[in-house]
Amino acid sequence: MKELAKTKIVATIGPSSWDEKILKDMIYNGMSIARINASFADFDELKRVSRSIRKLSPRVAVMLDTKGHKIRVTGFEKEKELKTGDTVVILSEDTTYKEPLSDKHIAITYPNLHNEISRHAKILLDDGNILLSVEDIRGEQILCKIEQGGILKPKKTVNIPGTHLNFPSLSEKDEGDIKYAVKNDFDFISASFIRNVQDVAMIREAMGNTDCKLIAKIEDREGLDNFDEILPLVDGIMIARGDMGVELPLEDVPIYQKQMIYKCRNVGKPVIVATQMLESMRENIRPTRAEVSDVANAIMDGTDAVMLSAETSTGKYPVEAVKTMNKIALRVENILKPQKVMGDTSACIETDELCRSLFDMTERVMIKGIVVISVTGKTVRSLSRHRLNIPIWEIAENIKQVRQSGILRGVKTYYLNEFPKDRDKAVKQAVETVYSYGELDLNDKIAIISGSSIKNKSTNTILEIVEVKDIIA
Repeated sequence: MKELAKTKIVATIGPSSWDEKILKDMIYNGMSIARINASFADFDELKRVSRSIRKLSPRVAVMLDTKGHKIRVTGFEKEKELKTGDTVVILSEDTTYKEPLSDKHIAITYPNLHNEISRHAKILLDDGNILLSVEDIRGEQILCKIEQGGILKPKKTVNIPGTHLNFPSLSEKDEGDIKYAVKNDFDFISASFIRNVQDVAMIREAMGNTDCKLIAKIEDREGLDNFDEILPLVDGIMIARGDMGVELPLEDVPIYQKQMIYKCRNVGKPVIVATQMLESMRENIRPTRAEVSDVANAIMDGTDAVMLSAETSTGKYPVEAVKTMNKIALRVENILKPQKVMGDTSACIETDELCRSLFDMTERVMIKGIVVISVTGKTVRSLSRHRLNIPIWEIAENIKQVRQSGILRGVKTYYLNEFPKDRDKAVKQAVETVYSYGELDLNDKIAIISGSSIKNKSTNTILEIVEVKDIIA
């Protein structure tokens, strides 16, 4: 049986990984969540990829990643050279202009920038590779000096750091994609460019009444400034370092990454570190040493999951990228010690204290692993955040919960069709399930967390330490 790391792997599915054999190999080597980027996918692709994943494994979660408020250059098909020191005019693609646009004009997909930007503001093109400085605003035209030139290709990104942009309400595409994902039983929606609680509210409204989990992508200064207000309203966080590294000084990104990971752990919400983790594996079968260190440090910081983007969607070596990620995680986890956190989660205080007590117990008692009989998943989230060195086996009767808990670090999820009404029988069946997968021997000592046998009491408040043979012999 393939040894998989406690840290989970999110892999983006695209042309390089559409083939079912490749998907199967990616799942075998550690992909827990399959991400579909709606920026490049229509409904047909969403349907085709999600069905392929479901066919191959009912346990792998499917995540829709929304396009969000991404601004791009538009209106030209051939690349153009922007020379340092020259001037260029930025205007909306919707602008009515008397004369044909020249190479000195760049149209963008944002309609109202001339009313929202100020002189001396910076405009970054192509993920920051080209830098413009605003010198004047004349009607709908924004006159800019090229401070750092380069070759600009069609449809490249536009970032305006430090300027609040009044993006319209949820775009028609994002709303349609979200409703499609909910209707078709996707497990996660990762919403791009979440800046404040109003953005969260719009996404939640589009999602409606659903058990699909909302992951907020934090990508800019506003999202960081409002992080403490956003976190309680969502089910998890993705640290999307691509645009963040353009909107903010690059040297600040690792610091914010560590801070956000800790805050997520403190309240028991899953966190994903994303973007360019093994970027060179788009073309090369081996990553750079710096990339390996980046992945390792995210795991040391305590992230639940690490993400592959272009490496598995358009890169040459999607399976090798997943293998590499798993190999790095296994090695790093081997030297890490558990770390107890003291914040309160969405579980009741009794459950949080029970999990902290179990953490202390594992420091003194030789326990092989922890079996959690789970109805809501709250106990598992409370326990997982302490990053124990022993496995947490969650037994649930909701297959969607099984997939969603698969994002949590150190958690292995198993499905039971229905829990027996009698608690002792439920415990026996749960332990037998884990045992049947070869995870346990009869002499192993395990911890079991389960709900009370008291009628109408739903919280998990019973902790037992037993030997496996006492349960199933």
